[in-house]
Amino acid sequence: MLLKDQVSLITGGGRGIGRAIAVYFAGEGALAVVTGRDMERLNATADEIRAGGGKVEAHTLDVRRADDAAAVVEEVINKRGRIDLLVNNAGVTNYNTEVWATTMEEWDEVMNTNLRGMHAVCRAVAPHMMERKQGTIINIGSSAVRQPSADYGAYPASKWGVVGYTISLARSLRSHGIRVNGINPGGVDTDMGRTARPEGDPRWMSGEQVAQAALYLAAHAPAAMTGQFIELYGG
Repeated sequence: MLLKDQVSLITGGGRGIGRAIAVYFAGEGALAVVTGRDMERLNATADEIRAGGGKVEAHTLDVRRADDAAAVVEEVINKRGRIDLLVNNAGVTNYNTEVWATTMEEWDEVMNTNLRGMHAVCRAVAPHMMERKQGTIINIGSSAVRQPSADYGAYPASKWGVVGYTISLARSLRSHGIRVNGINPGGVDTDMGRTARPEGDPRWMSGEQVAQAALYLAAHAPAAMTGQFIELYGG
């Protein structure tokens, strides 16, 4: 029970990597607060966690709306007293779109979700972690920052932003006892990923493998490890 009684907030927790991390954290004793736009998916994650004996609650949250992020964070803190772990996982992409051809609407959708949304949640959570002089923030990047594709639209640029933001945030929060790190997964076998690669592609990694890396950052990483990314390249 490496995360016994800790309160974890996971964005994009209704599917894919977010679901896997929520299940993993709950299995280690944390309360998994799963958030996302689709309550049906969130309820499915919650049912899976409860079936395994874990603790969970679900909240609708559109990270593109800063007021939404602030309201959900406030609700969780008022009810649970704190947020120990924050995982910024919510993300979207637009495959098969060359970056130069990306429409401004597509660009804004990706940036507002992947980068602006992450900042909205961090901005809501960080002051409460600073008051307690402790906390862990994990941001999900992508191998696209090392191996950018020509036809993923704004996605690689947004994930470059995640890396820069994470390092900057880590430096600004280090003196407050808060660790901020990230994970850059390669191709992960999720419904979003399968629009780019077929199911069963040998280069896939599982969401559970990304969750193992998240657990390391949450439970095992040394206090001095901040502003770092774990690189998970499936191939």
